[in-house]
Amino acid sequence: MFVRKIVFSLLILILLFTGFLLIENNFTSSLIFNSTYTKAFCSENTCIDFVVSCSGDEVVELVPISGFVTFGDDWVDEREDKDLC
Repeated sequence: MFVRKIVFSLLILILLFTGFLLIENNFTSSLIFNSTYTKAFCSENTCIDFVVSCSGDEVVELVPISGFVTFGDDWVDEREDKDLC
């Protein structure tokens, strides 16, 4: 009787794990990126680079690809602000 409970519990765990993997796979495969590019985000004279991935007008992924870079105190970011996607 004890062995049956253990086998039953293991089967339930295997089914739950398999279901989780299927759901996760369907979610990640449904993400379609229309555009992907890199962008530096700056605050005063300190910047960090990110990969920006868009689906339509929505940011779906923002991944840092560098550490912080600090420029001289006289550095000015001359880029114009615009929407990410």
